[in-house]
Amino acid sequence: MRLALWLSAVVCIAGCTREPAPEIPQGPVAWSVSASSTSPEVQVGDDFTFTLTLTHPPEGDFVPPSRVDFEPFDVLETWTEEVSPIETRLHFRLAAYQLPEDLEVAPLAIRYRDEAGEMANLETEPVAVRVVTSLTPEVTDIHDIKDPMALEIPRDWSLLWWLLLALLLSLVAYLIYRKLRKDTEEEAGPAWVPPPRPPHEEAEAALARLAERRLIEKGELALFYTELTDIMKRYAGRRFEVPYLERTTEEVLSDLAEVMDKEVSAQPLRAILEVADLMKFAKQMPGQQQGRSSFTMALDLVRDTRPATLETTLETTLETTLETR
Repeated sequence: MRLALWLSAVVCIAGCTREPAPEIPQGPVAWSVSASSTSPEVQVGDDFTFTLTLTHPPEGDFVPPSRVDFEPFDVLETWTEEVSPIETRLHFRLAAYQLPEDLEVAPLAIRYRDEAGEMANLETEPVAVRVVTSLTPEVTDIHDIKDPMALEIPRDWSLLWWLLLALLLSLVAYLIYRKLRKDTEEEAGPAWVPPPRPPHEEAEAALARLAERRLIEKGELALFYTELTDIMKRYAGRRFEVPYLERTTEEVLSDLAEVMDKEVSAQPLRAILEVADLMKFAKQMPGQQQGRSSFTMALDLVRDTRPATLETTLETTLETTLETR
Protein backbone atom coordinates (compact mmCIF):
# COMPACT_ATOMS: atom_id res chain seq x y z
CA MET A 1 0.00 0.00 0.00
CA ARG A 2 2.79 2.43 0.90
CA LEU A 3 4.61 1.50 -2.30
CA ALA A 4 1.54 2.35 -4.37
CA LEU A 5 1.18 5.74 -2.67
CA TRP A 6 4.85 6.47 -3.20
CA LEU A 7 4.63 5.60 -6.90
CA SER A 8 1.52 7.81 -7.30
CA ALA A 9 3.34 10.76 -5.72
CA VAL A 10 6.32 10.27 -8.04
CA VAL A 11 4.03 10.19 -11.08
CA CYS A 12 2.24 13.35 -9.98
CA ILE A 13 5.50 15.20 -9.38
CA ALA A 14 6.79 14.07 -12.75
CA GLY A 15 3.63 15.21 -14.45
CA CYS A 16 3.71 18.62 -12.76
CA THR A 17 7.30 19.40 -13.67
CA ARG A 18 7.63 22.12 -16.24
CA GLU A 19 8.84 21.32 -19.71
CA PRO A 20 12.48 22.28 -20.20
CA ALA A 21 13.07 25.49 -22.07
CA PRO A 22 14.20 25.04 -25.68
CA GLU A 23 17.93 24.97 -25.98
CA ILE A 24 19.65 27.69 -27.96
CA PRO A 25 22.25 26.12 -30.25
CA GLN A 26 25.81 27.19 -29.78
CA GLY A 27 27.40 29.28 -32.49
CA PRO A 28 25.87 31.53 -35.14
CA VAL A 29 22.43 30.72 -36.61
CA ALA A 30 21.96 31.34 -40.32
CA TRP A 31 18.87 33.10 -41.62
CA SER A 32 16.46 30.93 -43.65
CA VAL A 33 12.78 30.86 -44.56
CA SER A 34 10.34 28.30 -45.92
CA ALA A 35 6.69 28.56 -47.02
CA SER A 36 3.84 26.06 -46.77
CA SER A 37 0.07 25.89 -47.19
CA THR A 38 -2.51 23.86 -45.26
CA SER A 39 -4.12 22.72 -48.52
CA PRO A 40 -2.99 22.74 -52.16
CA GLU A 41 -6.63 23.01 -53.28
CA VAL A 42 -9.41 25.28 -52.00
CA GLN A 43 -12.97 26.11 -53.00
CA VAL A 44 -13.89 29.55 -54.30
CA GLY A 45 -14.40 31.80 -51.27
CA ASP A 46 -12.96 29.32 -48.74
CA ASP A 47 -9.96 30.27 -46.65
CA PHE A 48 -6.71 28.46 -45.95
CA THR A 49 -3.64 29.07 -43.81
CA PHE A 50 -0.32 30.01 -45.37
CA THR A 51 2.72 29.73 -43.05
CA LEU A 52 6.22 31.19 -43.25
CA THR A 53 8.75 29.43 -41.02
CA LEU A 54 11.68 31.75 -40.31
CA THR A 55 14.94 30.60 -38.73
CA HIS A 56 17.01 33.45 -37.30
CA PRO A 57 19.58 34.30 -34.63
CA PRO A 58 18.19 35.02 -31.18
CA GLU A 59 16.66 38.51 -31.00
CA GLY A 60 17.04 38.90 -34.76
CA ASP A 61 15.18 41.78 -36.42
CA PHE A 62 13.12 41.23 -39.57
CA VAL A 63 10.29 42.81 -41.56
CA PRO A 64 7.41 40.47 -42.58
CA PRO A 65 5.78 40.73 -46.03
CA SER A 66 2.86 43.13 -46.52
CA ARG A 67 -0.69 42.20 -47.43
CA VAL A 68 -0.20 43.45 -50.99
CA ASP A 69 2.44 40.76 -51.62
CA PHE A 70 -0.24 38.01 -51.44
CA GLU A 71 -2.34 39.14 -54.40
CA PRO A 72 -4.52 37.75 -55.98
CA PHE A 73 -5.38 36.28 -52.57
CA ASP A 74 -7.08 38.35 -49.86
CA VAL A 75 -5.47 38.39 -46.41
CA LEU A 76 -8.19 37.83 -43.79
CA GLU A 77 -6.04 37.48 -40.65
CA THR A 78 -2.40 37.32 -39.53
CA TRP A 79 -0.72 36.10 -36.35
CA THR A 80 2.78 35.24 -35.14
CA GLU A 81 3.93 32.11 -33.29
CA GLU A 82 7.23 32.11 -31.39
CA VAL A 83 8.30 28.46 -31.56
CA SER A 84 11.76 29.03 -30.03
CA PRO A 85 14.29 31.84 -29.67
CA ILE A 86 15.59 30.98 -33.14
CA GLU A 87 12.34 30.00 -34.93
CA THR A 88 9.31 32.16 -35.69
CA ARG A 89 6.25 31.18 -37.69
CA LEU A 90 4.17 33.80 -39.48
CA HIS A 91 0.62 32.62 -40.22
CA PHE A 92 -1.64 34.21 -42.82
CA ARG A 93 -5.30 33.27 -43.36
CA LEU A 94 -5.94 33.73 -47.08
CA ALA A 95 -8.97 33.41 -49.37
CA ALA A 96 -9.52 33.49 -53.14
CA TYR A 97 -12.64 35.24 -54.44
CA GLN A 98 -12.44 34.48 -58.17
CA LEU A 99 -13.20 31.83 -60.73
CA PRO A 100 -11.43 28.45 -60.62
CA GLU A 101 -7.90 28.34 -61.94
CA ASP A 102 -4.39 27.36 -60.93
CA LEU A 103 -2.84 30.12 -58.82
CA GLU A 104 0.22 30.48 -56.69
CA VAL A 105 1.46 32.52 -53.81
CA ALA A 106 4.30 34.44 -55.42
CA PRO A 107 7.76 34.44 -53.86
CA LEU A 108 7.71 36.59 -50.72
CA ALA A 109 10.62 38.78 -49.65
CA ILE A 110 11.57 39.12 -45.97
CA ARG A 111 14.02 41.84 -45.02
CA TYR A 112 16.29 41.26 -42.03
CA ARG A 113 19.30 42.85 -40.34
CA ASP A 114 22.50 40.79 -40.60
CA GLU A 115 25.40 40.61 -38.15
CA ALA A 116 27.00 43.68 -39.71
CA GLY A 117 23.82 45.70 -39.13
CA GLU A 118 23.02 45.88 -42.84
CA MET A 119 19.59 45.07 -44.30
CA ALA A 120 19.45 41.88 -46.38
CA ASN A 121 16.67 39.92 -48.13
CA LEU A 122 15.30 36.38 -47.96
CA GLU A 123 12.91 35.05 -50.56
CA THR A 124 10.52 32.11 -50.43
CA GLU A 125 9.72 29.63 -53.15
CA PRO A 126 6.32 30.06 -54.89
CA VAL A 127 3.54 27.88 -53.45
CA ALA A 128 0.91 26.54 -55.89
CA VAL A 129 -2.74 26.72 -54.85
CA ARG A 130 -5.53 25.43 -57.06
CA VAL A 131 -8.90 27.18 -56.79
CA VAL A 132 -11.83 24.87 -57.61
CA THR A 133 -15.62 25.11 -57.57
CA SER A 134 -18.58 22.76 -57.30
CA LEU A 135 -20.20 24.28 -60.40
CA THR A 136 -20.22 22.61 -63.79
CA PRO A 137 -17.08 22.73 -65.90
CA GLU A 138 -18.85 24.94 -68.43
CA VAL A 139 -18.80 27.85 -65.98
CA THR A 140 -15.68 29.74 -66.98
CA ASP A 141 -16.71 33.32 -66.43
CA ILE A 142 -18.96 35.44 -64.29
CA HIS A 143 -22.20 36.07 -66.17
CA ASP A 144 -23.49 39.58 -66.59
CA ILE A 145 -26.92 40.54 -65.31
CA LYS A 146 -29.84 39.80 -67.60
CA ASP A 147 -31.44 42.45 -69.76
CA PRO A 148 -34.54 44.21 -68.43
CA MET A 149 -37.71 42.24 -68.99
CA ALA A 150 -40.78 43.89 -70.43
CA LEU A 151 -43.77 43.57 -68.12
CA GLU A 152 -47.06 42.87 -69.79
CA ILE A 153 -49.70 45.32 -68.63
CA PRO A 154 -53.19 43.81 -68.75
CA ARG A 155 -55.59 45.66 -70.99
CA ASP A 156 -58.68 44.59 -69.05
CA TRP A 157 -59.73 47.72 -67.14
CA SER A 158 -62.71 46.13 -65.41
CA LEU A 159 -60.69 45.39 -62.26
CA LEU A 160 -59.58 49.01 -62.04
CA TRP A 161 -63.19 50.23 -62.31
CA TRP A 162 -64.25 47.88 -59.52
CA LEU A 163 -61.44 49.21 -57.31
CA LEU A 164 -62.48 52.80 -57.98
CA LEU A 165 -66.09 51.95 -57.15
CA ALA A 166 -65.04 50.33 -53.85
CA LEU A 167 -62.97 53.39 -52.99
CA LEU A 168 -65.91 55.71 -53.75
CA LEU A 169 -68.29 53.65 -51.60
CA SER A 170 -65.77 53.71 -48.73
CA LEU A 171 -65.54 57.49 -48.98
CA VAL A 172 -69.33 57.89 -48.93
CA ALA A 173 -69.62 55.59 -45.91
CA TYR A 174 -66.96 57.61 -44.05
CA LEU A 175 -68.73 60.92 -44.77
CA ILE A 176 -72.06 59.50 -43.53
CA TYR A 177 -70.35 58.26 -40.36
CA ARG A 178 -68.81 61.68 -39.71
CA LYS A 179 -72.17 63.41 -40.25
CA LEU A 180 -74.03 61.08 -37.88
CA ARG A 181 -71.31 61.36 -35.24
CA LYS A 182 -71.32 65.16 -35.44
CA ASP A 183 -75.11 65.30 -35.06
CA THR A 184 -74.93 62.99 -32.04
CA GLU A 185 -72.28 65.16 -30.37
CA GLU A 186 -74.32 68.32 -31.01
CA GLU A 187 -77.42 66.74 -29.47
CA ALA A 188 -75.48 65.57 -26.45
CA GLY A 189 -74.04 69.03 -25.88
CA PRO A 190 -70.77 69.85 -24.16
CA ALA A 191 -69.71 67.80 -21.17
CA TRP A 192 -70.66 69.29 -17.82
CA VAL A 193 -67.76 70.77 -15.92
CA PRO A 194 -68.28 71.68 -12.28
CA PRO A 195 -67.81 75.40 -11.60
CA PRO A 196 -64.66 76.43 -9.74
CA ARG A 197 -64.87 77.05 -6.03
CA PRO A 198 -65.39 80.67 -4.97
CA PRO A 199 -62.08 82.49 -4.41
CA HIS A 200 -62.57 82.92 -0.66
CA GLU A 201 -63.40 79.24 -0.13
CA GLU A 202 -60.39 78.17 -2.16
CA ALA A 203 -58.09 80.56 -0.27
CA GLU A 204 -59.40 79.51 3.18
CA ALA A 205 -58.90 75.83 2.32
CA ALA A 206 -55.36 76.54 1.05
CA LEU A 207 -54.50 78.50 4.21
CA ALA A 208 -55.84 75.64 6.36
CA ARG A 209 -53.60 73.17 4.54
CA LEU A 210 -50.65 75.54 4.97
CA ALA A 211 -51.28 75.78 8.72
CA GLU A 212 -51.43 71.98 9.02
CA ARG A 213 -47.93 71.70 7.56
CA ARG A 214 -46.50 73.70 10.53
CA LEU A 215 -43.72 75.20 8.44
CA ILE A 216 -43.22 78.08 10.91
CA GLU A 217 -42.61 75.72 13.83
CA LYS A 218 -40.19 73.69 11.67
CA GLY A 219 -38.18 76.81 10.85
CA GLU A 220 -38.94 76.57 7.10
CA LEU A 221 -39.94 80.21 6.77
CA ALA A 222 -38.70 80.57 3.19
CA LEU A 223 -41.03 77.80 2.02
CA PHE A 224 -43.84 79.19 4.23
CA TYR A 225 -43.68 82.66 2.64
CA THR A 226 -43.44 81.19 -0.85
CA GLU A 227 -46.64 79.21 -0.31
CA LEU A 228 -48.40 82.12 1.46
CA THR A 229 -47.67 84.67 -1.28
CA ASP A 230 -48.85 82.23 -3.99
CA ILE A 231 -52.13 81.70 -2.14
CA MET A 232 -52.75 85.42 -1.59
CA LYS A 233 -51.80 86.48 -5.12
CA ARG A 234 -54.16 83.86 -6.56
CA TYR A 235 -56.95 84.93 -4.20
CA ALA A 236 -56.57 88.64 -4.94
CA GLY A 237 -56.39 87.98 -8.68
CA ARG A 238 -59.53 85.83 -8.73
CA ARG A 239 -61.48 87.88 -6.19
CA PHE A 240 -60.88 91.27 -7.80
CA GLU A 241 -60.31 89.99 -11.37
CA VAL A 242 -56.81 91.35 -11.90
CA PRO A 243 -53.93 89.48 -13.59
CA TYR A 244 -51.51 87.99 -11.09
CA LEU A 245 -49.44 85.32 -12.85
CA GLU A 246 -45.78 86.21 -13.51
CA ARG A 247 -46.21 89.75 -12.23
CA THR A 248 -44.23 91.71 -9.66
CA THR A 249 -45.56 92.78 -6.27
CA GLU A 250 -45.87 96.44 -7.31
CA GLU A 251 -47.80 95.55 -10.48
CA VAL A 252 -50.30 93.43 -8.58
CA LEU A 253 -50.79 96.02 -5.80
CA SER A 254 -51.18 98.82 -8.32
CA ASP A 255 -54.05 97.03 -10.05
CA LEU A 256 -55.67 96.08 -6.73
CA ALA A 257 -55.65 99.69 -5.50
CA GLU A 258 -57.94 100.63 -8.39
CA VAL A 259 -60.55 97.89 -7.88
CA MET A 260 -60.64 97.10 -4.14
CA ASP A 261 -63.34 98.68 -2.02
CA LYS A 262 -62.44 101.78 -0.11
CA GLU A 263 -63.52 100.09 3.12
CA VAL A 264 -60.94 97.34 2.61
CA SER A 265 -57.29 98.33 2.43
CA ALA A 266 -54.67 96.50 0.41
CA GLN A 267 -52.10 97.25 3.13
CA PRO A 268 -52.18 93.73 4.71
CA LEU A 269 -51.48 92.17 1.34
CA ARG A 270 -48.72 94.69 0.68
CA ALA A 271 -47.11 93.88 4.06
CA ILE A 272 -47.13 90.12 3.30
CA LEU A 273 -45.72 90.50 -0.21
CA GLU A 274 -43.02 92.98 0.87
CA VAL A 275 -41.76 90.64 3.63
CA ALA A 276 -41.58 87.84 1.06
CA ASP A 277 -39.65 90.08 -1.36
CA LEU A 278 -37.16 91.14 1.35
CA MET A 279 -36.57 87.50 2.22
CA LYS A 280 -36.19 86.50 -1.45
CA PHE A 281 -34.03 89.34 -2.75
CA ALA A 282 -32.38 90.91 0.34
CA LYS A 283 -31.94 87.61 2.21
CA GLN A 284 -33.62 89.11 5.32
CA MET A 285 -35.14 86.11 7.06
CA PRO A 286 -38.21 87.04 9.20
CA GLY A 287 -38.81 85.50 12.60
CA GLN A 288 -41.48 83.02 13.61
CA GLN A 289 -43.61 85.72 15.28
CA GLN A 290 -43.64 87.75 12.07
CA GLY A 291 -44.61 84.64 10.15
CA ARG A 292 -47.59 84.04 12.43
CA SER A 293 -48.59 87.71 12.09
CA SER A 294 -48.46 87.47 8.28
CA PHE A 295 -50.63 84.34 8.35
CA THR A 296 -53.20 86.09 10.58
CA MET A 297 -53.30 89.14 8.27
CA ALA A 298 -53.82 86.87 5.26
CA LEU A 299 -56.70 85.03 6.90
CA ASP A 300 -58.34 88.28 8.05
CA LEU A 301 -58.00 89.77 4.56
CA VAL A 302 -59.76 86.79 2.99
CA ARG A 303 -62.59 86.95 5.53
CA ASP A 304 -62.98 90.74 5.23
CA THR A 305 -63.19 90.64 1.45
CA ARG A 306 -65.72 87.86 1.10
CA PRO A 307 -68.44 88.77 -1.40
CA ALA A 308 -71.76 89.69 0.16
CA THR A 309 -74.28 86.85 0.23
CA LEU A 310 -77.82 87.22 -1.12
CA GLU A 311 -79.26 87.44 2.41
CA THR A 312 -76.88 90.22 3.41
CA THR A 313 -77.63 92.10 0.19
CA LEU A 314 -81.42 91.94 0.83
CA GLU A 315 -81.02 93.15 4.40
CA THR A 316 -78.89 96.09 3.26
CA THR A 317 -81.45 96.98 0.56
CA LEU A 318 -84.34 96.89 3.05
CA GLU A 319 -82.48 99.05 5.54
CA THR A 320 -81.68 101.60 2.86
CA THR A 321 -85.31 101.66 1.69
CA LEU A 322 -86.67 102.15 5.24
CA GLU A 323 -84.21 104.93 5.97
CA THR A 324 -85.29 106.71 2.76
CA ARG A 325 -88.94 106.58 3.74
